[in-house]
Amino acid sequence: MFRSTSRIPFGKLLTRKIHHQTNGLIIPSKTVKNALQKQQKRQILFKMGNETPARVVGYYVVFPVIPEETVENNCFMFNIAKSEDWPKLATAEPREMYEGTVRMLMDYGATVMEHMEHLATLPAEDRKFENVVDPLLTEEYEVNFAFQTLVLKMLTDWPDCNRKLFDADLHHIKIMCARDQMEKLTNKDFQEAIKQLYESKDGLSEWQSRLLEWYLLEIKASGLDKHDDKTRKVLGSWSKFVDEYRSKYITGVMSTNDQQTFVVNDQKIIKDAPPHVLQKLAVDEQNWETGPWRGRMTPHTIYPFMQYCGDRQLRATAWEKWTSKAGFDHDFYNNSINIEELRHNNEGLAKTLGYTSVAEHRLANKMAASPETVRGFINALTRRIRPVVIDRMESWSAWASRCEMITGELQAYDMPYVCRKEAEHHYDVNPLDLMNHFPFWPTFQNIIGVVGHIFNLEFKDITDKGLERAHADARIYAVGDKFSGQHYGRLYIDPYDRQNKRGGWNAMLARPESKERGLDKIVYFIGSAIAPTSNGPSLLHHQQLQQLLFHFGRSVQLLLSQSPYRDITIPWSPFYASDWDAADMFPTFLQMFVTKPNLLAAISSPHLKTNQPLTEEHANSVALTISRSSLWDTYRTLFWSDFDLSIYEMEDRKQKFWLDMYKQMYEEYFPFKRQKNDYQPCSFTPIFALQPHMSMYYRKLWAEMLALDIHETFDEEDNEVQTGERLKTTILNRGSGDVAKELFKRFQGRNPSVGAICDHYAPPLTIQEGMEASENERR
Repeated sequence: MFRSTSRIPFGKLLTRKIHHQTNGLIIPSKTVKNALQKQQKRQILFKMGNETPARVVGYYVVFPVIPEETVENNCFMFNIAKSEDWPKLATAEPREMYEGTVRMLMDYGATVMEHMEHLATLPAEDRKFENVVDPLLTEEYEVNFAFQTLVLKMLTDWPDCNRKLFDADLHHIKIMCARDQMEKLTNKDFQEAIKQLYESKDGLSEWQSRLLEWYLLEIKASGLDKHDDKTRKVLGSWSKFVDEYRSKYITGVMSTNDQQTFVVNDQKIIKDAPPHVLQKLAVDEQNWETGPWRGRMTPHTIYPFMQYCGDRQLRATAWEKWTSKAGFDHDFYNNSINIEELRHNNEGLAKTLGYTSVAEHRLANKMAASPETVRGFINALTRRIRPVVIDRMESWSAWASRCEMITGELQAYDMPYVCRKEAEHHYDVNPLDLMNHFPFWPTFQNIIGVVGHIFNLEFKDITDKGLERAHADARIYAVGDKFSGQHYGRLYIDPYDRQNKRGGWNAMLARPESKERGLDKIVYFIGSAIAPTSNGPSLLHHQQLQQLLFHFGRSVQLLLSQSPYRDITIPWSPFYASDWDAADMFPTFLQMFVTKPNLLAAISSPHLKTNQPLTEEHANSVALTISRSSLWDTYRTLFWSDFDLSIYEMEDRKQKFWLDMYKQMYEEYFPFKRQKNDYQPCSFTPIFALQPHMSMYYRKLWAEMLALDIHETFDEEDNEVQTGERLKTTILNRGSGDVAKELFKRFQGRNPSVGAICDHYAPPLTIQEGMEASENERR
């Protein structure tokens, strides 16, 4: 008698041993098969016709379907295996790319297994970086290149298919890739070998030593170095329940996404909404200009809906349903108990690993380093920003009463709409008209001109050199150093939204430079700008301009890193070993161009209708509008950062129930009464649904602190080329080759300061008075 099982081995079995297991068979891709009119079952289910026996005497072992893809019959695999210069983005079929990538991942899984068996027999005195780590890195290079190129293809040029199947295929292959590459770190022989190499430092380069250090930090923080049976069982138990309640939490959130929708039929209600927001809200994406439009219970639509919906009652209803989502109003999908279970089991996991709290565990290898540092950072911001918010409430209320006929006190559901409108009115800025100063390609050319000047970079358009593109809209740039002539790599940019394009704005490292293969670095940059029409070019709203600057900053960050190893190119999220609270420092530095009048004017173009340039005075008004309108969002980010840290820095979660803490902090932060059924933590996934992200919500404000601190240094030194070169050599070129705190100190000569971000959101009184005086004179 056999016990059936749905745990299916997942990996190439060269030695007939089971290498991996997964809960569902996903090979080959159902999306790809559907696209090619082929049928393939996603998974095999076994049903027992009798009772489960008291004693298990055996298992069914179900082998995966291994794609019949080889270098000989698959041009995508051939292209990568032969180290050809550029990927087959156009000539390789989707099936070849998907199944070829799956086959390469399977082969890599077998390589890891065989290499671990080899390490077990390798004497300690014979262990070198070249025979312990390099054999895996060699194949990882090709596998990662295939995977990143497949993701680019899937996001930008994929056959039409069911959205859920597409998401499932993309999710499963992401999990497969991540799991296979982390598999080596779970092996005791590999752990001992890299520890020996790191401690001896014999013959190691600086980059090799840092990579081994990163491995060891990830192993320790993940508990992979615990090998005694008792500890392994305890860790396994905590992890099992964390996964269980995390899954229940996400299910509660996802199951309530479509329980409420808020439809707008009259375009006058959302007359201020820019095209990209109308597109998000459109019931039919093909008719986004004429509507109708709707807000769904997802962050993707509810936030822009709250920001641009002029119907106060509709906003109030939407906000009430949004904040009560998956809360006590839902019997089956109430996430309250799941929050407490997540707190309990994560606390147990952290303490088993030797940490006093969840926050201490998550922050151990971050730039902030400890809960105490983050607490000091949050307190400093609160002291400066809270008085400004309280003072600004008078301006918001006065404007709402005068212009929106809102009587009585403002409420939480008013703030996203009122703060935006009041800022635009205060500085007399029309964001829809402002778009005429920012057509996509001229704006991009201006951005690369400014960035090229500051950092001595040259961006050369090589689109006409015959390199394959997944879509004709894409362009390719070669990026190099103006003075030294060093070639950093190539940037592939696909800028516009399309019917079969998914995923929004993104930047990915396709492959690092490989001198052994003679290959340069490639970075993929995916945009989501509204496509041009016969009536005019693609125009960027200032929100999209910020997205463009941020992700272009990420692309430059990836290009300039001199790390030969992907894992330490930049601090990657969400690894425990990476200080990724600092990863967005440079992208945010570029994003902040919109709040610097001279830089904003430099990246603008003459108005498409009037042909007038963006004057310094107008640019200053735009920058002040963006800063002023973002104050409320920043204050809410500060609140959630405080709540996130508070709930995870407790050494005993029984000290306070999550709802009691939420009520108390809400009263401290906000000037209006909390709604009775406001249980927003029950659906606030950034804090409770993403395991390594717990205690990390502060990172957006942290990145802004670092970016604005750097901007202040540029202003003080008043030599952008010299300061830019120092930033490039001390931080950008080093990537994650050292801890972020040390790199920042090399650039600044000191630790980060909160002064610049405090002055940004809460200008000193003398500055505020001067600004108000200038405003009054102008009026």
